[in-house]
Amino acid sequence: MEFVRLFEPIRINQLEIKNRIVMPSMGLLYSTDYAFNDRLKAFYRERARGGVGLMTIGPFSIDRVGSVPFMPGLHEDAFIEPLKDFIHELHRETDVKVAIQLLHMGRYAFSFLSGMTPMAPSAIASKLTRETPREMTPENIAEVQEAYSLAAGRAVAAGFDFVEVLACTGYLISQFLSPVTNQRTDAYGGSLENRMRFGLEVIGRVREAVGADTALGIRVAGNDFMEGGHTNRESALFARAAEQAGADAVNVTGGWHETRVPQLTANVPAGAFVYLARGIKEAVNIPVFASNRLGDPQVAERALRSGSCDMICWGRPLIADPDLPRKVQQGRLEEIVPCVACNQGCFDAVFSGTPVTCILNPRAGNEDRYPVEKTPHPKQILVAGGGPAGMQFAITAAQRGHFVTLFEQAGRLGGQVNLAAAPPGKGELRKLILSMQSRMALLGVKVVLNTPLTPERVSRERPDMLVVATGARPVSPDVPGADLPHVADAWEVLSEKAWHMGRDVVVVGGNATGCETAHFIAAMDVPDPHTFTFLMLHRAEDLDYATSLLRASGRRVTVIDMLPRLAHNVGRTARWSLMKSLRLLNVSLRPDTRLLEIRPDAVLVDTGNGQETLPADTVVMAAGVSSVRDLSDAIQELGVEWIEIGDAKHPGKITEAVQEGFLRALTA
Repeated sequence: MEFVRLFEPIRINQLEIKNRIVMPSMGLLYSTDYAFNDRLKAFYRERARGGVGLMTIGPFSIDRVGSVPFMPGLHEDAFIEPLKDFIHELHRETDVKVAIQLLHMGRYAFSFLSGMTPMAPSAIASKLTRETPREMTPENIAEVQEAYSLAAGRAVAAGFDFVEVLACTGYLISQFLSPVTNQRTDAYGGSLENRMRFGLEVIGRVREAVGADTALGIRVAGNDFMEGGHTNRESALFARAAEQAGADAVNVTGGWHETRVPQLTANVPAGAFVYLARGIKEAVNIPVFASNRLGDPQVAERALRSGSCDMICWGRPLIADPDLPRKVQQGRLEEIVPCVACNQGCFDAVFSGTPVTCILNPRAGNEDRYPVEKTPHPKQILVAGGGPAGMQFAITAAQRGHFVTLFEQAGRLGGQVNLAAAPPGKGELRKLILSMQSRMALLGVKVVLNTPLTPERVSRERPDMLVVATGARPVSPDVPGADLPHVADAWEVLSEKAWHMGRDVVVVGGNATGCETAHFIAAMDVPDPHTFTFLMLHRAEDLDYATSLLRASGRRVTVIDMLPRLAHNVGRTARWSLMKSLRLLNVSLRPDTRLLEIRPDAVLVDTGNGQETLPADTVVMAAGVSSVRDLSDAIQELGVEWIEIGDAKHPGKITEAVQEGFLRALTA
């Protein structure tokens, strides 16, 4: 596909933007005291140089009660000058246009961080913070609107080209908009007109503060995806009113933090929410941005060509690859480091209170700390293992100028990533393998498949350095019946080597692998998305019956685990979606359940309330893994410099494997 629309210029108010690519605001947790520090500067500097058209920095606080110190601040004049210097630097060295996003968290704010009780339209407890905010008085409303105005004025003084007001994701303005969180009986509650009043007044105040010629945008939820909340219709009405109040552009995303419709996980189809932007665009006469799952350049180009939006947002894709716009424009698609929508390094990190990084870009958030520099002493390096740790080591070492040969005993690269990509909605992970494979080829890494690296070969070739990244293998609990013919391990199931699957399936192990394997098994018999779309488009079946097919696997699948919480090692942003999918497929989830014995047609378990027999004509073991250290144990006396990384050293997540491979290569 030729990328034409992506690189057309666009004008918003008086602002000329070189292309249709927007980097939206993202919480990064790189600050601890509201300071716009060197870490934030390095992060944004690298993305500005990568070719994005409009880069949104933030969110920024407008006051203390509606913010947290982990975000940069703009609630005091003292914050202006450091920002001014940085924006001037970006304008001097790049042609990026720089936006700022202004935020008030409302009932999503944490009192233990701000030292103040959060405030909101109504005193309705937050499901995120478990706190009940105080209801805003008319005086509070006036104070917050003044805070927006003052912060917007500071943004202009700092030199920002574009000011965006956040009115989505369950934060303060969207709390006023929604009847779910707004139960007021005054002029700011009740009818839609009244509930829009606060947000529209904020837009009006911000417009006054920034002047007529500064581009002003608003970020809205195209659908709250909250029961009783705003649909695309109400969002379109608000967007139209926002245009009349002074907005020059509408950035459309979807959902609140509380919604139970997946928004950003890999099981969301690419471009799934472009229709939300289209619904807004039909109601306004100003540019509309589309968001969420648009990181594939071809999907983004098609969205623009469809006329559903005027610009597209690349958030996580620009965390993964700061140079993504330039690579696409120059046709260097094979060099792209893709976002695989795993959320491990970004949203999972934010919700656990740690700084953002990336599963495929270990430099994210550490751009200045971890430069990849050429070595003055190139080495001959052998890498044993083509999983993510081994491949990342090979990539980084080759970037530094080392000569790397990677051996993989299987016929394909990727290791356990191939298994992780097998369950429904996880196919994006295959991009990780393809990207690493492509980048290794471009860097001259020699890859030898179907060939384990043996001690004899190491002894014969005498490399300057040996890297053992041989991964892990499944372990099986020592229980009677574990060797019966109807027992398989999860790896065999996910790689489709276990071809026979009975009607009653018990998965032993409720970790990530066990739950994903249960999902894989339960979804075997349901229609795929293309089949369901065909049935619906042609009205071959009525909606209720067709939907029932999606939830009827034809198998009775049970997951058991000794622990009280299943999928305990799945990230927060993905876990609830996985558990929801399992329940929709009627998978029986049995925590606090210990396997005692496997029988030919059942398993005996201890539930804490006594023993129980569960029917099972197939038993799948997902009881964990252990490091493969055969090579490590065999080379101790060879006198070769060697290191051990990834699961070969200690089983962990992909993020940890990639990070370790990267860091060890920096010192090779």
